[in-house]
Amino acid sequence: MRQREEYQAKVTDDNGLTRGRVPCPLLREMGARHGDRLIFRLGETGEATVRVARLRVKSGKGRRKAQGGKRR
Repeated sequence: MRQREEYQAKVTDDNGLTRGRVPCPLLREMGARHGDRLIFRLGETGEATVRVARLRVKSGKGRRKAQGGKRR
């Protein structure tokens, strides 16, 4: 399957706040998951780059506590 080189999204006005949605196929191709963050960087030429920052999961006891598990 060939990856697309360009995606488009419509910019809207939400009660005075300018918003744009990221296309779902782009998120899938980037491997984004629920809880990840998108980091946008604007270059000097006016072009933006985007990357996915993974949600960090705690390990050990902290993880169980963060998930709301029962105490024993």
